[in-house]
Amino acid sequence: MKNTYIFLRHALTTIDKSLPAEKWVISEAGIEEVCNIVSSGKFDDVDVIISSSEKKAIQTAFYLSERIKKDINLNPNLKELDRGQEFIETQEDYETKVWRIFDNPSECSFGWETAENALGRFKRGISRIENTHSNKKIFIVSHGIILTLFFGDLLGLKNEELFPRWKKLKFCAWGTILDGKVDRDIV
Repeated sequence: MKNTYIFLRHALTTIDKSLPAEKWVISEAGIEEVCNIVSSGKFDDVDVIISSSEKKAIQTAFYLSERIKKDINLNPNLKELDRGQEFIETQEDYETKVWRIFDNPSECSFGWETAENALGRFKRGISRIENTHSNKKIFIVSHGIILTLFFGDLLGLKNEELFPRWKKLKFCAWGTILDGKVDRDIV
């Protein structure tokens, strides 16, 4: 990889049971958290801001965009693993499905995108960025499951190591990739 990447998980969302997760927005607490991170100045030297096409990621990227006066480029390949249009009623049910996604990356029996397909899509998105930019510092806002898969892939982790990492991954957590290697882990 010829660019430096900073990956940020989107800010805390407001859960709206009437909408699928991909349409949720960031909460007041999420806004406060991302504003604190951005106001630290850590990311002021970013050359490019890229967000997944999901609203919560775009909203998270907005605060850095405003601070450093750079546009947000959208990349739909960086969106979360597709979980369909259903809303999961309980946290336990949701976590069970996420665990199954990590444990069986090529299978999905409940209508979600497979982890294998999601990771392939995400990596194609990064490859396109690599082909478009050279020697840039690129800030990417994405999502928990897909970032767990991507960082796990770069670190060479086993399937059974991914679910516990995902459980530890906080909103607005960030990590860096330098020369195609994890420089700062996102977890």
